[in-house]
Amino acid sequence: MQDHGRGKTTCRRFEDRVAVVTGAGQGIGLATAVRLAAEGAKIAVVERHEHTAIQAVHLLADMGATAAAFVADVANHGTVSETAKKILDTFGSVDVLVNNAGFDRPGGFLKMSPEDFTAVWSVHVLGTVHCCMNFAPIMIRKGGGCIVNVSSIYGRVGSKGESAYSSAKAGIIGLTKSLAREWGARAIRVNAILPGLTDTPTIRDVMLDKFKDTVLADTPLGRMADASEIAAAIAFLASEDASFVTGATLEVTGGWNM
Repeated sequence: MQDHGRGKTTCRRFEDRVAVVTGAGQGIGLATAVRLAAEGAKIAVVERHEHTAIQAVHLLADMGATAAAFVADVANHGTVSETAKKILDTFGSVDVLVNNAGFDRPGGFLKMSPEDFTAVWSVHVLGTVHCCMNFAPIMIRKGGGCIVNVSSIYGRVGSKGESAYSSAKAGIIGLTKSLAREWGARAIRVNAILPGLTDTPTIRDVMLDKFKDTVLADTPLGRMADASEIAAAIAFLASEDASFVTGATLEVTGGWNM
């Protein structure tokens, strides 16, 4: 069972800062919430499923962190707008936004429907758009902030049977670079993280071993990432240690496909 990186850092880079993490109920999102909380952040857990949101908040509270759960479907702009208002009422500000929410509908391109693409893009691309539209103005009013968008190495190289997911993740990369150019003068840094194969509940439950083995055979480090390792990279991009980094795409893949 993963410990999500608890107790692995003594840094306090996010003391008294407020971080919004979408899809924070499990996997990379939960590991990121734990990492930022361990470094002093107050966490707004944004999740589509109430039970996983509450579980995440309980985990964070056990660490001594300040956290609150907000149930929202990021694909719905109105819901995100209302959630942003609730988060602002609860915490008074937002310093960091991590756009992590996502899901997958794999399959051969000609076997997929337009609705499949719409469903995947609505969460990954439009979900990121909706959150940026609603949280960036809060950051602008307070004088700056940081956004980290979770893309994927597949957004750069593509993958057989993952056309919807890969194209959505590529869209996040383009959005990241555009917003970095647009908001640099507003003191908002916007970066993207490109994880490789990561040990998350979704990968464990859905991906067949033969596909995992194919990726691992071409990974110099010879293993999957732990979610806490992706979270550590996200924390770097969100911190002042990356104060002159914007518009970047950081690959965290164990060397796969380099």
